[in-house]
Amino acid sequence: MKQEFITIGKVVTTQGNKGEIKVLPLTDSTDRFKKLTTIFIRNNISQKELNIEKIKIKENMVILKIKDIENIKEAKMLVGSYLEIERENAIKLPKDTYFVFEIIGLDVFTKNNIFLGKVDNVLSTGSNDVYIVKIEDKEDLFIPATREVVENIDLEKKRITINMVDGLI
Repeated sequence: MKQEFITIGKVVTTQGNKGEIKVLPLTDSTDRFKKLTTIFIRNNISQKELNIEKIKIKENMVILKIKDIENIKEAKMLVGSYLEIERENAIKLPKDTYFVFEIIGLDVFTKNNIFLGKVDNVLSTGSNDVYIVKIEDKEDLFIPATREVVENIDLEKKRITINMVDGLI
């Protein structure tokens, strides 16, 4: 089953005293916020849909004015919450590229079908991503997400197959 919502940001603080919130983007592009008219805000207790009144991008942060949030006290109640969009509204990725949340949790196998571990996290290095694989009772394995190393990603089977190139382990 596919994830229904995608997290794209986290409310880190308030901005000013008129109910604006400052959002740390959890997405590659802050431009994706400019197209939003509504957003889902999720905290530990609930999730609700809110209408966006105004959006500003400032130094890799997103400042949102949410309709019906009129003062700093109301805005403070949103700090720590996550901003989500429905998966169907996600940006379309190029072929053979994936969202980080799709990669985390996948089982990693060698071409010889030897289980190595599960992807625990993904690091963005600029040139390519690196999959951090948790291996039971051993140090984490760092897998560069390059065509040379990653042979196949199968989201249906929740599996990544890698080519064991020299120096990987």
